[in-house]
Amino acid sequence: MKSNKEASFEMDDMALMRKRSAAMRRRRTYWGYLWILPAIVGLLLFNYYPPIVAVIKSFTEWNGVNFTEFIWFRNYKEILTDPIFWKGIKNVVILTAFQILIGSVFADIILAELIFNLKSEKASKFFRFAFLIPVLVPGMVGMLVWTKIILTSSPTGFLNYFIGIFGIEPRPWLGSKDTALISLMIMGFPWIGGSQFLIYLAGLYNIPASCVEASKLDGITAVKRIIYIDLPYLLGQVKYFVTLGFISGIQGFGVQMMITGGGPDYATTVPGYYMYNEAFGYSNYGYACAVGMILFVIIFVMTIINKVFLKTTEDKM
Repeated sequence: MKSNKEASFEMDDMALMRKRSAAMRRRRTYWGYLWILPAIVGLLLFNYYPPIVAVIKSFTEWNGVNFTEFIWFRNYKEILTDPIFWKGIKNVVILTAFQILIGSVFADIILAELIFNLKSEKASKFFRFAFLIPVLVPGMVGMLVWTKIILTSSPTGFLNYFIGIFGIEPRPWLGSKDTALISLMIMGFPWIGGSQFLIYLAGLYNIPASCVEASKLDGITAVKRIIYIDLPYLLGQVKYFVTLGFISGIQGFGVQMMITGGGPDYATTVPGYYMYNEAFGYSNYGYACAVGMILFVIIFVMTIINKVFLKTTEDKM
């Protein structure tokens, strides 16, 4: 048996080892914090500081350099009574709803289903590659094709030439307030390609084979299988694309800035371009910050609604 003195020495050694181990863990923790410190500083400086400042500046009359005074809710009152802002809201709702329902959901799910049901594996690989190619083409090239070739107001433009076959007069598609918004909606037809359909396709491949076999044995039609089996399994992807599509749709204004300038007669203006124009066109930065805060509230509320009402299988577990 060990003497009391030997037992005491062992206890002292164990206590010393625990202290050394704790000290080493603290040093590793300090080094870990030191390594991630640049990322934390960058995150605070470039991701959190600007929106906090924008909240404060939205209550001021700020020209980008200095502000004269706090005007509190005057900017918000002017925005909510501005018919141009509400016209932009109407336009962005139409454009975003169309892009999400037709582009991000309907067209890509149909494409994924068609490729998923191909009998030939070689054909499936070919079409997956072929519909991914549009990602490699710069977006500006696509816009130029649509504006300079397809939607040009010239009688020799593709769309005007096509409708001319049926005796319809040429139209200034992007130059008329009656057709400008519709022209933006049809840009990108047939609204498929890129990586979205691949994500839906991956979801289809993750459907248990037993479900597919059971549907075949029961003799249900392809449409019923898509509605009752495929779509419930794809609901997570649909939720993802609806959320991202809504956020990018509300914030986006690239097409307006590069093609239509929000016109003609504000027919294609959207809140994002309205905000951009107020800030960089009129140096009304406080007003633009207020527009940005309203858009943030709209996006936040709609994201919560999407989270609550569009329940996926994982959310219900």
